[in-house]
Amino acid sequence: MTQSKGVGQAVTFWLPELLHPIQSDEGSTLIKSMSLPHLQTLLSKADVFSAKKATFHQQASYLFHQPECLPVASTMAATQITDYDSTAFWLRVEPLQMVADRDTLVLIPPQDLAITEAESKALISAFNAHFESDRVQLEYGSPQDWYLRIAQPIDIQTVPLEQAAYQSVDGLYPQGNAGTYWHQMMNEVQMLFYTHPVNEARREKGWPEINSIWIWGEGQVKADRLTPRDNACIWSEHPYLQGMAQLTNASAFEVPKNYQAWVESADKTQTQHHLIHLEPPYQTLQNSSKEEWQSFLLELEEQWFSELFKALRQKEITSLFIDLGNQKRYYLTPKHLKRFWRFKKSLTKV
Repeated sequence: MTQSKGVGQAVTFWLPELLHPIQSDEGSTLIKSMSLPHLQTLLSKADVFSAKKATFHQQASYLFHQPECLPVASTMAATQITDYDSTAFWLRVEPLQMVADRDTLVLIPPQDLAITEAESKALISAFNAHFESDRVQLEYGSPQDWYLRIAQPIDIQTVPLEQAAYQSVDGLYPQGNAGTYWHQMMNEVQMLFYTHPVNEARREKGWPEINSIWIWGEGQVKADRLTPRDNACIWSEHPYLQGMAQLTNASAFEVPKNYQAWVESADKTQTQHHLIHLEPPYQTLQNSSKEEWQSFLLELEEQWFSELFKALRQKEITSLFIDLGNQKRYYLTPKHLKRFWRFKKSLTKV
């Protein structure tokens, strides 16, 4: 492959939690039995930096060179709400299931519920009718992405959904001067949704109920706290990353199926910096099997890591930054591949 001036000089390759399973004994044993030569070589020869534990959105903001984490609700609304207003204060409201467990409730996130567009819009309609007198109205982003737009900032501190998922919600409800109001609203919604035809139909079918909401992601975008990225591209289907691109004047595209397809697309952008964010074919690590994880790793080795290795060696990429969710980050330039004294190591040791 000849060098193409359209391919970015700096590539960040991000796949959150890909290597998280190797922290378990079973995952460590599985990874040792696999042949992933290009991934192993890249990580073995790279400069390694420790990464603090952070939420998805904190990591995304860091990897795209933002000085602080962009507000989740406002950033995602930028790409999901047609008449988005960057000056408003936004909250995310996610439909989900609360399951009784002895004397507490455990939160089951929306990705486990297979919520349809019709169900989602029916529940939003019921919510908006019920809270009309409060002038609190939900806006639809997707079946599991709902939003509240508030004209002025409010005093509220919330817990991100990813930290509350599959946990007891005791002690995790909204805090701040407005916290009590939103906690009461969440309780009212449970009663409202329980008797809704959507959940009556789900109970008849033996499906999990959509019987509650989780409020989080509060914030208002501050233009003076954004770092413009006019010469950068984000490759991701995730609305947070797409919204981040919009707010920072970067370009955003869907992720091509493999490296070669990405090169063809990136060649046309004429930008210098690329953040490639991949998502696994399964929803979460919690509901994936070891076979799915192994299969995905092998697919990545063939379609991405082998090609990234070749591109770096041929200087078609001048720097590569890799984050695979094992609380480490790896940085390489073509010179790093000449570190002959660094032998290929197991992924449990890089």
